Amino acid sequence: MNTQKAVTKRYDILSGPSKDLLFDSIKYAYNKNVSVELDFGIAAAYTAPVEIDPCAEAIKMKTKNFRVTSITHEDGSGESFIISGYCTADICPPYGKIVIYKPYKFEAYYSTKRRKGSIAFEAQ
Repeated sequence: MNTQKAVTKRYDILSGPSKDLLFDSIKYAYNKNVSVELDFGIAAAYTAPVEIDPCAEAIKMKTKNFRVTSITHEDGSGESFIISGYCTADICPPYGKIVIYKPYKFEAYYSTKRRKGSIAFEAQ
């Protein structure tokens, strides 16, 4: 029996939605008449290692159609959450040249106070 977990690449969320927009999105996740657009501003890669060059620029990942299906509190602050759901994204390099959207399940740690966090994708 294999007990090792698969290593999942996590991406930085640079600028995500407000707490109100996040909770509105889950409220209408399965409503066909209402659409709440979310943008998490995800860094697909950086122009240089951020540990070496703090001025490295982020190359943004192409994403769309975020549907949040679960939100849980990460701690007692009321500002940090574990979010999961579905989206469409292009997570494969070369970023921006040819965009090929594929469906993914995602899980993210997200702080609505800082509007930053990290996200991982799982192919559907």
